[in-house]
This record gives sequence, structure tokens and C-alpha cells, in this order.
Amino acid sequence: MKKGIGLLLIIFAVSFLTSCASNGVVLPKMVPGAEKTFTVNKSGTVEIIGQDMKTEPTHWLYVECDHWSGCYMRCQGQIKSCKKVATDSTLDVKYIQSRTGSQK
Repeated sequence: MKKGIGLLLIIFAVSFLTSCASNGVVLPKMVPGAEKTFTVNKSGTVEIIGQDMKTEPTHWLYVECDHWSGCYMRCQGQIKSCKKVATDSTLDVKYIQSRTGSQK
């Protein structure tokens, strides 16, 4: 009986941890007919075109999604530019987290 419960707990733990493995990253969609203002690098970070990526900080825009733990869009550039990319892609921004703090 103890082996059965132990096995059941291991199966539950593995299934729970694999469900948490999703990072919930959301990538913006390019709006047809709009000027391209961003690119997405290999690591999935949105980079705003025309801004210095060496000096601009990275922001995490937490957006509305169906995942239980939430989703975010990682963006490097000015906050207002990152928020504009998200809203143009029909993403509902809940709040923004960056090195300077968080904002709504």
C-alpha cells in the first residue's frame, strides 16, 4: 500500500512539474499594413527597431492569457515603445516589471 501511494505521489509530482515547465512567453503579431517597429531575437526578446539595445533595459510585460500562471512578453527598449507593440498586437497588458520597478 505504501509503495502504491509513493508511486502515485511521484506521478503527481512529475505531472505537476511538467505543467509548470511552460514559460508562458507571448510573442507579438505583426499587424498587416503597419510599419515594422520591432524584431524578435533568438532568445525570444522583442527588440524595438531604432533604439540602442546596449543601453535600453529589458522589461517584462505581463499580459492576459489562458495559461494558469500567466504570460509575459519580454521586451528591450523604452517602456512606451514596448507597450505600444503589445497593444498593437492586441495583447492586454496587465502590468510591466523592469529594473526600475513595476507599473500598471
